[in-house]
Amino acid sequence: MAVDAAFLDQVGSAGFAERLFAVLPDVVFCLKDADHRYRGANRAFAERLGLRDPRQLLGRRAEDFFPPELAETYRRQDRQVLVEGKAITEELELVSSRKDGLGWYLATKVALKTADGEIIGLASVSRDLRTPGAGEAEIEGVARVAEHVRAHLADPLPQEELARIAGMSPTQLDRRMRKVYYLSTARFVRKARIQHAADLLARSDRPIAEIALDCGYGDQTALTRQFRATVGMPPAAFRDRARSESP
Repeated sequence: MAVDAAFLDQVGSAGFAERLFAVLPDVVFCLKDADHRYRGANRAFAERLGLRDPRQLLGRRAEDFFPPELAETYRRQDRQVLVEGKAITEELELVSSRKDGLGWYLATKVALKTADGEIIGLASVSRDLRTPGAGEAEIEGVARVAEHVRAHLADPLPQEELARIAGMSPTQLDRRMRKVYYLSTARFVRKARIQHAADLLARSDRPIAEIALDCGYGDQTALTRQFRATVGMPPAAFRDRARSESP
């Protein structure tokens, strides 16, 4: 692994390790600064690009290694993290690799901050989904389901409808979701709703009852019950805590 030591010192090893090792092992990862330049990478990431040494990435950008359309996608994702401070969590992406051609990865990107809360870069962590029996068509189906769920959280999202979108039976979809996300289809939907609710609570002043409807819950009581069971505190307490911890 190659890492720019001065850059890592700015980030702070404790904060970096807390975020990074939450999603390890069996991943490839890189660090970028606020100028979108690579400041760290492991060997698996370099090999994915056909490079022998991860130090060959340091100081360079995605457009130096990836096709223009992919590089622009990564830059757009990076801006979401670097400018808005909004993490990208477990997003399915099809990646072009010089070594293996196209491959599916489950990607997470989080902001790296100084002790004062200034965003100075990001950590990108991806898990390779090339597992036995994981055909491209099946993963494409899971990707369609994940995209549909995140775009329609206010809707009922019955499992039969999601299976139709994936082009599978409900049982097949459930099996594939467990392979990719380690969650059943129902738990994936629940997680997506709670994540969205948490984001709205932390970043807006919208009434909790309104947030509940936007996240697919019939009323505030239903959201509160599920939120408390998942997060360990009711939505109002979570909002207060998020605001007190924000710089």
